Amino acid sequence: MKSRRSLLLVIMAIFQMTVLVPLAQAGTTGKIAGVVINKETGEPLFGANVIIEGSSRGAATDSKGRFTILNIPPGVYTLRAMYIGYNIMRVENVRINIDLTTRINFELDEGVVETGQSVTIVAERKMIIKDLTATTAVLGADDIANLPVTEIAEAIELQAGLVKDAGGGLHMRGGRSGEVSYRIDGIPVTDMYDGGTVVDINKDMVSELQVVSGAFNAEYGQAMSGIINITTKDGSNDFGGNFSTYIGDHFSSHTDIFMNIDAVDPLAIRNFAGSLHGALIKDKLFFYVNARNIYFDGHLDGQRRFNPNSVSGNFVVTREELETKMPEYLDNAVDLDGGYWGIRYSLGSNDYLDSLVVPFIYDPGVVSNPDSFAVYYQKLKNNHQQGKGDNKYVPMNWNRKMYLQGKLIYKLTPMARFSYNFIMDDVKYQDFERNWLYNPDGRKQRFRKGETHILQFNHILNSTTFYNIGLSYFKKEYKDYRYEDLHDERYVHPNNSIADPYSFITGGTDNGRFNRYTNTLLAKFDITSQVTHTHMLKLGVEYRKHEVMERNITLRPISDQTDLNLALSGPYIETRVLDDNTIYYNTGLHKPSEFSTYLQDKMEFENLIINLGVRFDYFEPNGQVLADPSDPTIFDPLRPENRYHDYGTDGLPNTHDADGSEDNGVQDVGETDVSLAERQSYWYRDAKAKWKLSPRLGVSFPITDTGVIHFSYGHFIQTPRFQRLYQNPAFILGSGTGNVGVIGNTDLEPEQTISGEIGLQQQLTIDVSMNLTAYFRDIRNLTGTRSEQILLYGESASYSKFTNSDFGFIRGFIMALSKRYSNNFSASLDYTYQIARGTNSDPEAARNAVAGGALPEVQMTSLDWDQTHTVNASLTYGGRNWSASLIGQTGTGLPYTPRATVDITTLLTNSQRKPGFYNIDLRASKDFKLAHGNVSVFMRIFNIFDTLNEINVFSDTGRAGFTRDQEIAAATNPMQIVNSLNQWYTIQTHYNEPRRIEVGMTYSF
Repeated sequence: MKSRRSLLLVIMAIFQMTVLVPLAQAGTTGKIAGVVINKETGEPLFGANVIIEGSSRGAATDSKGRFTILNIPPGVYTLRAMYIGYNIMRVENVRINIDLTTRINFELDEGVVETGQSVTIVAERKMIIKDLTATTAVLGADDIANLPVTEIAEAIELQAGLVKDAGGGLHMRGGRSGEVSYRIDGIPVTDMYDGGTVVDINKDMVSELQVVSGAFNAEYGQAMSGIINITTKDGSNDFGGNFSTYIGDHFSSHTDIFMNIDAVDPLAIRNFAGSLHGALIKDKLFFYVNARNIYFDGHLDGQRRFNPNSVSGNFVVTREELETKMPEYLDNAVDLDGGYWGIRYSLGSNDYLDSLVVPFIYDPGVVSNPDSFAVYYQKLKNNHQQGKGDNKYVPMNWNRKMYLQGKLIYKLTPMARFSYNFIMDDVKYQDFERNWLYNPDGRKQRFRKGETHILQFNHILNSTTFYNIGLSYFKKEYKDYRYEDLHDERYVHPNNSIADPYSFITGGTDNGRFNRYTNTLLAKFDITSQVTHTHMLKLGVEYRKHEVMERNITLRPISDQTDLNLALSGPYIETRVLDDNTIYYNTGLHKPSEFSTYLQDKMEFENLIINLGVRFDYFEPNGQVLADPSDPTIFDPLRPENRYHDYGTDGLPNTHDADGSEDNGVQDVGETDVSLAERQSYWYRDAKAKWKLSPRLGVSFPITDTGVIHFSYGHFIQTPRFQRLYQNPAFILGSGTGNVGVIGNTDLEPEQTISGEIGLQQQLTIDVSMNLTAYFRDIRNLTGTRSEQILLYGESASYSKFTNSDFGFIRGFIMALSKRYSNNFSASLDYTYQIARGTNSDPEAARNAVAGGALPEVQMTSLDWDQTHTVNASLTYGGRNWSASLIGQTGTGLPYTPRATVDITTLLTNSQRKPGFYNIDLRASKDFKLAHGNVSVFMRIFNIFDTLNEINVFSDTGRAGFTRDQEIAAATNPMQIVNSLNQWYTIQTHYNEPRRIEVGMTYSF
């Protein structure tokens, strides 16, 4: 009766979740399966009990001695098998991985029941995973702790098939960045705005990390390249914790490239982190909390030679004033004819006029007046004195992060539990902007904050069935500005940041402001059931509701300051925000929603494992598109019929047809303006909802006891990033001719990939294995601008719109060797050969080519991250209380587009290659016993050989440090007042980060 009632409740729950509140879930647990037999006869033991020690989890064997235990969080466990009349058998070191089956077989000896004698063995960690049907890298907490990495992202980057581009973007198997789905405890935490993570997980909180780069199962959606699945640690009855800190700095001799890099400050990098875990109520309520604060000063410094209010430029004097009042400027004077001379006050001219900002010719009438000249000259000196910097070095790519995570688990019953996970990271930083090298205080500050709340309920109905219900809410916000107050008195006139050719900016502030956020409410339900010994079914549904806001503002001076005489009046301005119908202010708010469901069957036969599934995805964009693309801006229409009503008889608006009345013999004009409200009734049309079905298949079968072949194939889709759907929401375009802008498109179709792979796992020795994998990816419907330009009414200008116009094809081969830890060392080596080709690397590439006067590519070329050969290697060596590990990476250079020369082949995009690269990192640690805990002292050295890899190059030479443009510039004899030409053409971001050293300690108890 109880079982029927439970089944009825489950059916009702599924119905409610499916119809009323749709939900979804990705894998967070694994399972144990095996048999229990009589050791002497080999006969199966029916009714034997297998339990996980320290828990209430277990199962009884069937008539064939088989057992299955589902819903086990990743980790290491001890199993116990018991049967009346037989000795107890224990198996230690049983490792469970997400979505995978660990097989443990028991052979029990007949024994004396009264003695309770037990036999304990240690399970051998399998090097060959028989039910792995897609390429998956699995890292446990210990694996991550032993790597020379500070962030979880660095561990991800070490996996085969991943490439980091010159800008730091991560690409999995040749896909664009933003094609990876991030999940924490089974919940998607991908920011749909740009494809990044909502929050960054502290590596100390990770229980297991999975990087799935093959054709993944149907339970995973909204990803085309791969899945990054993170399971966080749980609390237990055992109370414990740790505190960790490290400090460091860059230590390099490349002073010709990086300013101030030889000035070592041990506190330039400082990290403090700690965690506690335990039970608030024994066996009932558990907690795990972690906090971190880190400051990283970066390796790119500037020098404060000028303040944002620095003013300088040109002014005009008469010949008499030049000779009698300013003789020191005779050498810098330029004859302007008419008796006036232009004077340049600039760096080094004398002891108080030594800054350069704005080339500006002032009114000769004002300057030549003898009474006003003295006032003018004095104010010039005063403004200059205020603008002089203190010449201190300033970090220009620094960041400060505060991180907090708290996890609560409440066991309602031994078979049911609630969990709540809160994660927050708050980051403040500045990007390196080279033009501001000598005026670093004029740059924007940037802020990124993520918040995630995950509430889940897990209920085990019986030994073969369990379900999960979950709710999550996250918010990701990004904003940037120079000063928080829109009307801060320190804002400087935009003309003050204009620089001479080959010169860095010496004054001014960045007056742009940007703010956006993504809020997502997610509900999910999934149920897993081992319906037979060979079939495990998984059904899930998911619903997500988003709120996306974007606001882009450029502050402008009040109207009477637009022609400000900066030298006389000073640089400061009173700012204003223009209306939401100009290029200076653009904002939009959208509330899209998603629904998905999947069904998956994992079939595990003796010599064959099959993952078969199908996924359905539905997306409602909650957006509008233009009814008439030739007239996009509703605030300033181009067509006459959108500006004026036609009340006359000629059928033409704005032709001043009479309404028939007369006033004093003058006929009235009968046509009036079309109001904004009237235009809104017909200007837009709603974007259509989109849906797709995605079948998935994975097969694994052994060819020997130590060898397994797997094959996987599937269709994968994802909604285009909201950044592209809702870009330029008011459809505001620039003025002039040519291509005057790009707009978003809420009617984009889903992007699609057909992906397949075939691979071999082979164990070579007792502790060495090899993996070979060949893969392909056929990518369609990518977001791009490689479509016909849209002509504006009148055909004097055009613009671009995002469409599903780009495509690509990737193929590759991976070979990996792995030696697990034995004889005091472990090692791994992987090699990836990949060809990644497509029509465009960036969605806006085609539009940018048109705007620059070139033709967009109409064929597939190498993508920006097409790294043909990539090698990763790691080595760990250690004893009982010490260890050292090395990570090495090398690869061929990424492609670049050479500047056109005589050879027509150089006109092709990405037809040449940058130099190759290599890098080696080191971690060493020593452990000590201290009171009731352990202390680990460690050192990490990144880029141990201080290698200068050329990650960006000049397009004419293909090298990072040499360009013929410098010779051409020198021939024009530029003033070189602020900086030399050599300084101008020494570009720090052409090179990778130099050597960085960190030392620290961790105390754990």
